[in-house]
Amino acid sequence: MFIAIKGKKKVPIDYDNVYARCPQCGVLHKIDLCDIILQTEGDLDVQIYCHACSVERAKQYRGQPWAEQLIREGV
Repeated sequence: MFIAIKGKKKVPIDYDNVYARCPQCGVLHKIDLCDIILQTEGDLDVQIYCHACSVERAKQYRGQPWAEQLIREGV
């Protein structure tokens, strides 16, 4: 089991209690830590945008398959 420690408080890290703050709008959103680790080859020093901001950013990359998929899904 993995845990996070802040001060003297210990919190188990589980699939349903990991969140990230969107660097664009600041909203706290749930993430899949396993998915992030696999996509970044273990580098956790990454910015993870919320879905709404991801869709807005995808509009800058129209024509790219990943961007078109996000745009179709919408918010």
